[in-house]
Amino acid sequence: MIGWSLLVGLLGLLGMGTAAVRLASRAPAHRPEFYWFLGLVTLLPAWLIAFLTLLDRASGPRPEKALSASWILSSSAALAGAIATDAAVRRLRDSGRGQHPVTCWLLGVAAMVLAWAIALLVLALIPASR
Repeated sequence: MIGWSLLVGLLGLLGMGTAAVRLASRAPAHRPEFYWFLGLVTLLPAWLIAFLTLLDRASGPRPEKALSASWILSSSAALAGAIATDAAVRRLRDSGRGQHPVTCWLLGVAAMVLAWAIALLVLALIPASR
C-alpha cells in the first residue's frame, strides 16, 4: 500500500499542480482559499490510503503499540496542518500584499505533508503482522 500511496501522491501533485498553475493564469482570479483548498486535496487521497492501511494494521488482535499511537499522531498532524496553513493564508490575504495563487496551493499541500509522512514512515518501519 505504500507504493499505491506514493503513486497517488505523485499523480496528485502533478495533476493538481498543473491545474493550479492553469487556473492561476486565467481571469478572473479565484480567492486565495480556493487555491489553498486545491493544495489540501492534492495529497488527501494519498494520505487516506496510508492512513486507512495504518488503521487496518492497528485493528488486529495484538497490534504494535506504535501503530496504536501513530494513527492518532498522523490524523492530529493533518488537522494541525490544515488549521495552521489556513491561518497563514488568511494572514496573507489580510495583509493586503498580493499573494501568488501557487503559494496558496503550496500552503495547502504543506498541510498534509507531515501527516502523510508519518503514516508512510510507520508503515515502512513496522511490518504487517498478517
